[in-house]
This record gives sequence, structure tokens and C-alpha cells, in this order.
Amino acid sequence: MNKYDPIARELILIGGGHSHVLVLKMLGMHPIPGLKVTLISPDVLTPYSGMLPGLVAGHYQADEIHIDLIPLCRFANARFIQSKAHNIDTVNNTVQCKNWPDLEFDVLSIDIGITPSLDTVPGARDEVLPVKPIGRFLEKWTHFLTRAKNGESKSVGIVGAGAGGVELAFAINYRLRKELKTVPAVHLFTADDTVLKSYSKKVRRQVSKTLSDVGIKVHPNCRVKGIENRKLICESGGEFTLDEIFWVTGAASQSWLKLTTLPLNQYGFVQIRETLQVDGYDHIFAAGDVANMFNNPRPKAGVYAVRQGPILYGNIKRFMLGERLLTFTPQTEFLSLISLGNRNAIASKYGLSLEGKAIWQLKNWIDINFMNRFSKLPKMKSEDKSGLLMEFDDQMQCGGCGSKVSADILSDVLGELDIAMDQMDDAAIFKVPEGKLVLHSVDKFTGFMDDYYTFAKIAAHHALSDIYAMGGEGATALAIVTLPRGKPPILKAMLKQLLSGAKSVFDDEGVSIVGGHTNEGAELSLGFSVNGIVSPQHLARKSGLLTGDALILTKALGTGVIFAADMQYKAKGNWVVKALSSMSQSNRKAASIFRNRGVKSCTDITGFGLAGHLSEMLRASGKGALIDLNSIPILDGALAVFHELEIKSTLHESNRLAVMQLVENGELDHPHLPLLFDPQTSGGLLVSLPQSEKDTVLAELLDAGYESACCIGSVIDEEKIFFK
Repeated sequence: MNKYDPIARELILIGGGHSHVLVLKMLGMHPIPGLKVTLISPDVLTPYSGMLPGLVAGHYQADEIHIDLIPLCRFANARFIQSKAHNIDTVNNTVQCKNWPDLEFDVLSIDIGITPSLDTVPGARDEVLPVKPIGRFLEKWTHFLTRAKNGESKSVGIVGAGAGGVELAFAINYRLRKELKTVPAVHLFTADDTVLKSYSKKVRRQVSKTLSDVGIKVHPNCRVKGIENRKLICESGGEFTLDEIFWVTGAASQSWLKLTTLPLNQYGFVQIRETLQVDGYDHIFAAGDVANMFNNPRPKAGVYAVRQGPILYGNIKRFMLGERLLTFTPQTEFLSLISLGNRNAIASKYGLSLEGKAIWQLKNWIDINFMNRFSKLPKMKSEDKSGLLMEFDDQMQCGGCGSKVSADILSDVLGELDIAMDQMDDAAIFKVPEGKLVLHSVDKFTGFMDDYYTFAKIAAHHALSDIYAMGGEGATALAIVTLPRGKPPILKAMLKQLLSGAKSVFDDEGVSIVGGHTNEGAELSLGFSVNGIVSPQHLARKSGLLTGDALILTKALGTGVIFAADMQYKAKGNWVVKALSSMSQSNRKAASIFRNRGVKSCTDITGFGLAGHLSEMLRASGKGALIDLNSIPILDGALAVFHELEIKSTLHESNRLAVMQLVENGELDHPHLPLLFDPQTSGGLLVSLPQSEKDTVLAELLDAGYESACCIGSVIDEEKIFFK
């Protein structure tokens, strides 16, 4: 019997802030049985603010200061949804996201950081480069460096002389002096009478002296009241013309929070109690900069978000189990480490301070170890196997059956999605248009991701590809759904996500969902039985290859190997995102292009890999192929996964053995060759067409959005596969 944990509660985490990444890590190490976790974030990578000055100074690369949320979510058994929340319905307990169906929750946590407060200073929004959010800052930082190297930036200003502003000033000054012959003047502006107002006099004196020593001009008592045409205007009357203005002062909450019923302070930050629960909403938590502990307010600093992470995890767990919650007491004193740009730093605590390169090494050690907690994820111990079970590996798929999902759940979901039910009978009726042939196909696979909406979209595209490969158009679809066991509200929410995703694809493709079968089982699986129609003159088959024809492939390879790595939380988030984008691209437009060109030989690339499906075409046609391995389009990360991480799909070896008997000779050590045996989900189309039409068709495919489409080789008489 399959073992599984029925789903009892849904936890949604909005935002990939410091507190939430710690919660995810702890959920991976100490799961809460029966809890389904979802992280919503518009970004795949979340930056660690403590290392930003080091990146600006050139001590770190961008990858080193970012936490990759996708492998972290995989480790935590959480689904990752790349979207931006824009409202919270506290009555129905749903989160509303951009381009996504509403997500239901039992418990919610918010850790979305802050945005710069720019609207209070006229001209600031259009004139300055804000440091928050860091992701956008880094994009603009590279453009600034280019301008500086081209001599376009001769004066630089940093507004805000707290720890963040001071560190940024040191880092910018160090980077410019290191890389430029003519160094722009660097100015630091503060509304106070000194830098680092909240620090001890000794630290302020040390930092002020160092700022002067490295040539950074400090402008005290300069509260900015406006910016116009790069001119910074102070309330005291001073005016400064600057080529670049960096903004490291003021903080505002994200504006969409005002649309919710959550309690906010005068600055828009969420009011929370010492338990990190939102005031008035016991089942909603908030942490990090977006939260304001009204009984014990603290400055916006990453150290508090990091300290809140373990308490947040513990209190979410305690709340669900009905236990007494812990109190978070922010420390009044903590070790502060201020980078001085040149791998020097100052440490301060309890009024004492110490400066030197050893302090920077200490800060570097602390930061690197913090990041390693999320990049070097441990492999969790699997259940010991014995007897004949030792013959199965960890990636072996399993399945199960169970009772049907209750009629009221199914009826509610279909009604909410406007899927017609009034004419649903024991079987669907479809009238075949006169002169058309009917195409039938079915595909079903277990869930390889926890984002049900995207998973269903990919499954729908995957199922329709067989119809498109034969030159047809989709007509009807039957859904085949197995849901993991859970409580009725959980099952309803999950089914709604799945059918919403499927419906969005079928609506776009002009296909009607006419019925299906839904049941509960050990694990999620989804499939579709699809029907299509095709005119006899447009019918395409695997056979019909002609000698000399060009072989055209519409999509890049690598989805199998990337998701094999993702299952082990070793795939970079950007790799997974690009793979999902490829899998979510319909083959309908490509099929239409091929149909208009009279293509008669076509197949779609799925589980047998490119080589396997190509070999089917060759055998059916009595032909061979000459393949240019350098031309094979490959998804980002696929080669690194196979050759560096040494990970491959479970079907890879059987795919290879099935094809290699056709291989005559060639570049068998070529690094691209293994990707020809990689099983694809919702892969591209492979067609054969005359060489004279190759360039025209490729141009049409590119215009239609198939950026990876290319000619991978040609058809030959000898019934073998040659590589070059």
C-alpha cells in the first residue's frame, strides 16, 4: 500500500524575504505532516541584503548574494508560484495574484519587504536610483557602471547616511577607484548632523574619518526637499548638481496592502503582536520589514527578519496544533558590522568598536555561512528499503487508485469555472464535421511540480501536441484527475487550480472540456483524452520522409534532465523557469505553419526523446538522418545538469539503448549527444520538409514565438543515424 500524508491545512507564504527562506529551510528539515505549503514570489532569486555592499564593491558575484527559491521550495516540499500578490480576502481566506486564480489558505504569512519612500520628495521618483527593492537596483547598477566607465558620470550622490547608505558610499567609491582612471566625486547626504546617528560617538568618529580619508564628501543637515534636473535641493538652501543619485533613505510598504482589511500603521506597515500574528487575525502572520510590532517597534533591518524566522516557523506550527505561541523579543543590542569598501570593516556593540581586515573576514564568514544554509541543502534520509523493494530507485514512479471525489466538490468547481454541466450525460457527444477525420489521443502523468495551475497547463499542452503533430486541430477533451487524499476544502481548492489551468489552455486552443473522471489516490496525477479533427489532405504521419529533406525542430531540449535535478533541489531557479516557459508554449501555431506548407511528415518530441522519436520516423520511412549536434537547441542548465551534476532522467538509458543500434558513427563524445535521449514533457514538433522551404519556415516559426526553432539535420537514404 502506498504511504502518503493527507492534506489537512494550507499555508501560504507571500514573499521570499529573509524570514520566509528560514521558514522554508526549517520546513524541509522538520516537516509538518498534513501541511501543504505554497510560496508566492514574483522573483525566483531573493537577494541577501547583508552582502549587497560586497557585490557593489566587486567582492561578490550576483549568484553569491542570491538565494534560489525554487530548489529551496523543492527541499521544503512547497510549491512555488511565480506571481505577484495584489490583494488578500480575509473573509474567504484567499490570496489574489496577477494572472492566477485565487489561492485559498488556512494560515497565511507575509514577508514582502519594503519599497523606497519617494513620493514625499518632488522629483525623486523620476530622478533617483533607489536601493530597494534590491533586484531592480542590481539591474540599474550595471547600467550605472557602464555610464561611469564611459565618462558620463562625474559626480555621484548617496542620500541617506544610516548603515546602508554609509556602506553603499564606501562600496561605490572603492569600485570606481579600482576600475576607473578618472574617479567621479562621491557625496553622502544626511538630514542629521552626522553619519550613523544611532551609533556610538566612537563609531561615528571612526567612520567620519575614514569617509574623509577615501575622498567621500559628507553633507550634514541636508534634508532633501526636492530634485529637479539632477539638482538635489536641501531644506537648508544648499543645491548640488549630480549625475547620479542613489536613494538609501525612507521606507514605504507596498501599496496593495492598503486594499486589504489588515491593520496598518500610518506608514502602511502591517501591525503585528509579539507572536508575529497580525493584530486581529490570529491565522495571519507577518515578518521582516513589512511588519511593525506596535508594542516594540524596531528599525527596518535584516537582522530582525533573520531572528524572526525560527519564531515564525515555530508559531505557525504551534498555531496549527493549538499550542501556546512563543513571544519574539527583538534584541536592543546586536553586533553591527559595517563594511568600509576595501575589505575592511568596523564591528560595534555595547558602545565598543573594533576596526580591521579581520572584522571584514568575520563578516564575510558569517554571510557566506548564512548563504550556504540555502545553497547546500542536505539530502534528506529516505526510508530504508528491504526485500524486493530494493529493486526500485528513488525516482521510480508509483500510482494508486481511490474513491471518486465527492459530487458536490466536482459540481462546485465546474460551476465556478463556467464549465457547462447541463448537458453532461454518461458520455460526450461530438458531431464530426463532414469530410473530416477524427484523431484520438490520451496522455497522463503524475505531478512533477506542486504548482497545480501551471502543471495542468503543461499537461493540456502535452496532450494536444499529438493532435497537432498529425496536422489536426483540437476539438474536445476529457480530464482524468487523481487528487492526493485531503479534506474537502483542500481537494476543492486543488481541483479548481488544476481545472483552471487546463481550461485556460483549452479555451485558448478552441477545445471544449466535455467531461472526465476524478478520484482520490496516493499522489497527484493528471491527464487528458483529447479528440481532434483533420482534413485528409492535411494529415501528417511519422512516415513520408524524403531524401534530402531538412529536419526542423521547434523547441529546445532538456526538460527531463532539468526536472530530474529539480527533484533533488539541485536545479537553479532560472533553469526551471525557462523550462516551464518552453513546456507552456503551445505547438498550435507551429502546426498551422506546417499545415499551410503542406508538411506530411511530423511527430512531437515527448518521452522517448528526440533520438527516439526521430528513429520512429526513420523506421516508418525506410530512411536515415545526418544530424548536426552543434545545431541542437538546448535549454539553459541542461548540459550543466548532465555533465557537471551528473544527473539524468530515469528514462535516459533505456532511450539511449533503443536508438544506438541505428547509430553508424560520428561524434559519439559530443557534449550535446546525451540530450537527444532526454525525455521531454510538452516538447516541440519535429518535421521534414524540402530544403527550399527551410529558411522561409524558420522565419515564420521565429515570428510566431518559437525562438529555439532550427534545422538540426537532413534526411539520407542509408537507414542509419550519422552525427557530425
